Amino acid sequence: MSIYISPGLASTLSTAGTSNNPVIAWDNLASGTSPTGIGAVVQSRAFAVTGTTYDRAVITPDGSSQASIEIDLGSNTSISFASVAAHNAGDVAGAFRIQYKVLAGDAWSDSGSGPAVPADNQAVAFYFAAVSARFWRIYATSVTANLEIGVFFLGNPVTLPRTIYQGYAPPITANVVDLQSRVSEGGNLLGSSVVRKGSTAAASLTLVEDSYLRADAWKAFQRHFNTGGGFFWAWRPTKYGDIFYAWRSGGVIAPSNTGPKARMAFDMAMRFYDDA
Repeated sequence: MSIYISPGLASTLSTAGTSNNPVIAWDNLASGTSPTGIGAVVQSRAFAVTGTTYDRAVITPDGSSQASIEIDLGSNTSISFASVAAHNAGDVAGAFRIQYKVLAGDAWSDSGSGPAVPADNQAVAFYFAAVSARFWRIYATSVTANLEIGVFFLGNPVTLPRTIYQGYAPPITANVVDLQSRVSEGGNLLGSSVVRKGSTAAASLTLVEDSYLRADAWKAFQRHFNTGGGFFWAWRPTKYGDIFYAWRSGGVIAPSNTGPKARMAFDMAMRFYDDA
């Protein structure tokens, strides 16, 4: 898993003191569009913008070993975050880029973060200074076989106002692994089969200003989380680059007053799509 942050945005975050505040990207502006792109369709590109991980866009690369998912947002739209999950680029692609253009006839421009060279099939995110453009794409090069992408996100993240310092257990490797182990009558291990894989984590934030949690931006995410919508989660984006596609696992977000000065606290229990 990796987050590619553009140098200009990294400087801005450092100046603001928010480099390692948790980031949540949930409002996918690509949702409901009709994607096009480079390469022949095996399974519809539209599967990449439904928010689910099971049904995937599957694209056969063109003769130049390229494949893409291209989104027309209808008008110039400010974007600062793009990401993919449930993909196989670590197996079949050389690099990912997020690119944009204002007019249909323009040349594509890089977002300023990346290119990403996936070492595995974990989530990849691009975080950059906001750009206003109508056309956006995830562009893969050196593609050797059918490219699969389950989730393609375009939008702008929510940055939490507090850094998580303790009490969070990052899934360094998958931490939900069910086994079927075979043991002989003499007590010897004959082998094990993994029957399910993934990860979970729980974040607790305290002393959050009530004005933040009562603002429209947070309430919109809280409704999305509580009703089971998917989102990208990065708990310390600059230091670790951990990025996961997540959804609710457990109770709803229900902030409570903890004081002082009308501060509030809440818990987020999450399930991660975790595929190395």
